[in-house]
Amino acid sequence: MKKAVLVTGASSGIGAATAIEFSKNGYFVYLMARNKDRLEEVALKCRSGASLVACDMTDMKALDKRINEMLTAKIHRIETIVNNAGIFARHSTEEGSDELWQTQFNINMLAPVHLTRAFFPYFKTQGGGQIVNVSSTLGLRPQGPTSAYSAVKAAMVNWTASLAIEGGPFKIRANCVCPGIVDTPIHHFHSLEAEQKNAVIDKMKSLQPLGRIGQPEDIAKAIYFLGSEQSSWVTGVSLPVDGGINLL
Repeated sequence: MKKAVLVTGASSGIGAATAIEFSKNGYFVYLMARNKDRLEEVALKCRSGASLVACDMTDMKALDKRINEMLTAKIHRIETIVNNAGIFARHSTEEGSDELWQTQFNINMLAPVHLTRAFFPYFKTQGGGQIVNVSSTLGLRPQGPTSAYSAVKAAMVNWTASLAIEGGPFKIRANCVCPGIVDTPIHHFHSLEAEQKNAVIDKMKSLQPLGRIGQPEDIAKAIYFLGSEQSSWVTGVSLPVDGGINLL
């Protein structure tokens, strides 16, 4: 049975790069996101095969249906799930509404918890599995008016440690990647005109000891390491992949 990985938020950015990275290494990829057209574009780049799982992860009934389809198909052995889907918001505690906080929690935390909880019995039955959560350096050290996002991403870091403890006896590993500033659609500068975008990125370079912002592929390689047998004796880790920005 061919090994497989499930990547959420796989239609662009870090998720798309992660799907392609796993595929390069022989994994069949389940691509989960809302935009089916963009998923199809990513699937064409997955040389080891891919299946589209078009789903709004905040719709729990739809999510449960998709999960059940994957877990009962028995076509591939799903060895890894990557909880990457998320949204970013820049608001202070005072400015952020209850709705904003609830949305941040639902998408960035509750949906990954729901998905992971569903896969735990599956991983136990097959004798192990890998969970990789995508948090943020803001979950390690908040900066600026990002209180809701930072708080939820910090919760993901803590949850990862809990998962590692709970899953250890069943050979279920859980690790977390904490990206810094990466050129993906989650950031406003990603879609600016070229001249404006380059100006913003040039300013950001000064914040990075390594002198550049990240690319999705930088994060994808770290996710692959933690989600594959390359890291077979690693669990409970929250790994910053940030060009050293948290050192300053």
